[in-house]
Amino acid sequence: MISIEKKIRCCGCNACGDICVHKAISFKADNEGFWYPVVDKEKCVDCGLCEKVCPIINKAQPERFTVPNVFAAYNKDEGVRVDSTSGGLHSALSNVMYGRGAYICGAVYNEDHTVSHLTSPDENLLPEIRSSKYLQSSMLGQYRKIRDLLHKGEKVFYCGTPCQVHALYNFLGKDYPELITCDFICRGVNSPKVFLKYMDMLEKRYASKATGIKFKNKKWGWHNFSMRVDFENGKQYCEDRWHDLFFIGYLQYGNFSRPSCYGCQFKGFPQKSDITLADFWGIEKIDQTMDQDKGTSLVMVNSDKGMELFNVAKEQLVWKEFTMEDARKGNPAMDSSLKPTTKNRDAFFKALDEMPFDKVAAKFFPLPTFSNNMKKKARRVLHGIKKAYRLTSGLGLSFKAWRNTVYYNFICSKVERFKKMPLFLTKHVVIELDKDSKLSLHGKLTMGITQVKGSRKEMRLLLEEGACMTVCDTFMMYAGSYIRVVKGGHLILHGGFINENVQITCGSTIEIGKDCAIGRDVVIRSYDGHTLLKEGYNISEPIKIGNHVWIGQGAQILKGVTIGDGAVIAAGAVVTKDVPPHTAVGGVPAKVISQKIYWK
Repeated sequence: MISIEKKIRCCGCNACGDICVHKAISFKADNEGFWYPVVDKEKCVDCGLCEKVCPIINKAQPERFTVPNVFAAYNKDEGVRVDSTSGGLHSALSNVMYGRGAYICGAVYNEDHTVSHLTSPDENLLPEIRSSKYLQSSMLGQYRKIRDLLHKGEKVFYCGTPCQVHALYNFLGKDYPELITCDFICRGVNSPKVFLKYMDMLEKRYASKATGIKFKNKKWGWHNFSMRVDFENGKQYCEDRWHDLFFIGYLQYGNFSRPSCYGCQFKGFPQKSDITLADFWGIEKIDQTMDQDKGTSLVMVNSDKGMELFNVAKEQLVWKEFTMEDARKGNPAMDSSLKPTTKNRDAFFKALDEMPFDKVAAKFFPLPTFSNNMKKKARRVLHGIKKAYRLTSGLGLSFKAWRNTVYYNFICSKVERFKKMPLFLTKHVVIELDKDSKLSLHGKLTMGITQVKGSRKEMRLLLEEGACMTVCDTFMMYAGSYIRVVKGGHLILHGGFINENVQITCGSTIEIGKDCAIGRDVVIRSYDGHTLLKEGYNISEPIKIGNHVWIGQGAQILKGVTIGDGAVIAAGAVVTKDVPPHTAVGGVPAKVISQKIYWK
């Protein structure tokens, strides 16, 4: 039975409602306007299907490219390009699928200004599906409809958020050849309640009902996008991103997105969709010929099906191929969750029930003024001073520590930096980066943290020739640990921490998912160090550790193992075989102790 104890553990995908044949699950909106499942216990037979389809509990399984094929592209049709959120790629892909007789499933506005998905082969609906909506979209009924269409052999092209794509594959149970999925780099979905209050404000101001809504209108260009609302009386509202109250609240303050978006579990790559779309922010710094300020799409192709579709659509496009490093530079939301800049969320939603939207905005995210700008600058300076103190306090008076901090943050060519000052070092950290090795920092990496003041425990990092270590999100390494990536190996860290005295020896690949807690004295080895003279023997095999995994003190994770999301590895366990998601294992060798485990 689905049970939402923490709202951050529900993305609102609606899959649990569609899978329940007993109609025991309905959805109720909370005081923030986000819906959550409610179970009628008299109808529920505790079959467990609702938990099985939940993308928070179980991630989708389709295999995708480890590294996507990356392109910048825009639609040759000027009207479609300008009318689209970015470069008009979704429309080009949809046109190919319409030509194949496919059903297109995407988000549209309802008459009451809410958003929901629809599934239809009608090409006339494409202008309504086109463009991002930036609101939570209801998928109720669409999972069943897509499944029924696929069972009949129909083709379906689906576009939704990454969590909705995971939910769709969980619902279907497999990847159908007739299904092509498309998601996008999602910054977060916003509260329908907030948007309805915003629309109510505009309709009263213009004394007319809104008939058209366009997020990221390009009246003043793609880089300076705006909000446009058309009204029945012929009037039109249009304000750029810096002056529209909804955009200010979303982009500058981040106060009203869904709780799960602040700890999104669907960041990073590979994604489970066949194609991922986004704005190619920063393309003007990489290739000016691809930017005319009318919108340029970032296209990341994740599968053979996606590549085939994109290849056919190319005749409608202007396109060039790039790299994931190019794509990441302007898209931090690719790897990092939305971060709110204020802590007054409860007060904001309480005020929203009591005051018009413009009054709430004036109180919680006022328009830029000289006074407000000076206060913001003062807060930024104070924040910078505090941050600098936190960074330098661990260095003490050690010349070596200061030299290493400057060298690896600003000078060393073997370090790729996608953030300012991405590396935090304490004074007892030793780093060796051999020839052609690479330390790629998309997130913040803190090394050598001590729990006892004055401790001199040394932390060591060795990247051998041609080795690579990629840090995708905030990761912390405590003192006494030894990280070794052997020749040609690749260690990928999505976010979390390792405690003291952890040993990681990486040959081939080790990937550690987001929000993992790895206890003291843990050993993770995908490389044996010596070769057995035995037929079929491999000295190195990949290790994949899922998201939100807890590995207890002294456990050992050996080569070739996959650990599912949410699993718990008991202290002292020796893991030699795969561990299913949300399963606790222990012993030597490790065996299943308990299932349906959740921890915090």
